[in-house]
Amino acid sequence: MSQTLAMYVDGRLVGHLYDQRPLAFEYTSECLSGMLSTQLTRVIALQAGKISTPAVHAYFENLLPEGDQRRALEDQHHVTSIFGLLSVAGGDTAGAVVLEPIQSAVDRPTYRKHTWEQLAQMIAGNGVQAASAKASVSGAQFKILLSIDQKDGAPLLPVGSTASTHILKPDIKRVGQKIWASAINETIMMRAARKCDLRVASVDYQPTVHSCLVQRYDRIEAGGSVQRLNQFDLCQLLETPSDVKYEADGGPSFTQCYKKIKASSSNPLKDCDSVLKWLFFNLYIGNNDTHAKNLSMLVSEGEFRLAPFYDLMCTSVYSGFSNSFAFKVGTTFKAGDMVSADLLQLAASLNVSDRYLFKISKDMAQQIIPAIDESINELQDSFSPTEKLMAQRLTREVSKLCKKRSQKFLS
Repeated sequence: MSQTLAMYVDGRLVGHLYDQRPLAFEYTSECLSGMLSTQLTRVIALQAGKISTPAVHAYFENLLPEGDQRRALEDQHHVTSIFGLLSVAGGDTAGAVVLEPIQSAVDRPTYRKHTWEQLAQMIAGNGVQAASAKASVSGAQFKILLSIDQKDGAPLLPVGSTASTHILKPDIKRVGQKIWASAINETIMMRAARKCDLRVASVDYQPTVHSCLVQRYDRIEAGGSVQRLNQFDLCQLLETPSDVKYEADGGPSFTQCYKKIKASSSNPLKDCDSVLKWLFFNLYIGNNDTHAKNLSMLVSEGEFRLAPFYDLMCTSVYSGFSNSFAFKVGTTFKAGDMVSADLLQLAASLNVSDRYLFKISKDMAQQIIPAIDESINELQDSFSPTEKLMAQRLTREVSKLCKKRSQKFLS
């Protein structure tokens, strides 16, 4: 295994990653001289020589998947270090980064065409890892990186470091946890969020594979080629490894995320307003798995803006998920215990007016149920009996949560 990885951004060599303890990164002379600029300096300060700061560790560690997804990579390749995992799965990561062994040629874009039925068999047999061996996407949920044939809608599996354009998220299956129909849950909630004027990644549902199909917002297809866009999640920007992504573990608070977005964004007023709407949307739909890695900043058309939202689902319908919210609001992590005094405390910590925060809360509570109903109506022709039952559960659960929580927030 190579001891050095070349790091390409936008197809240009920006530096090298070294297999050291701690992990080390070094910018190229072109970057240091100013001949080549890179957005990477937003997270790793530009300086000469090998850099082994916490920012380096946090940036590269957060490119990898977590939980079962990471363990599957470790078992498949018999590597456990960040460097080792990136050496086998750093060819197609979140954002614009491509990591390749030094002096290796970057793969020409190549895809293997499949049918959705073939993909369903691969998912059932857990045989998808080998299909895109150089791909890595963050998160603990099992995912498949792919593209879509524009002629017939068939799935295309990228080979090597070929860029994917979509993320396929099958139903979550975890031993000991009663989680079911998660893909239709996420599809409904993502589409409902868009109807509530939240900017979200585009999603569709693939009934053959019982999966939520997410179009990657960090990819642009133009002229027959795929362009990667720079993005950084809030854990990367706040120099926080993924194993402490939750505030309860010492990870970023909502206030820290909000202030980082405000300080970084090219349009802070709009992006701060958006992230507040996102907060209340999650509180009202019962999505307790909101954390700093579910927020990202995206470089697009010369601007640094809050990325479209992703990973939105109602976790409250499952007993296998925590009933604590990922962020503390006021004095508590328990969403069911949050009251107007907690919102007042949040407003003070964010330096926004009480009236403004309460208006966002009230408006969101009124929009969510009609948005969910409309999303269900759009998708219902593809529902299996189990998915139809989930849709009914979601309507009941979110209606209950909206009523109870809005009363507590606004009383």
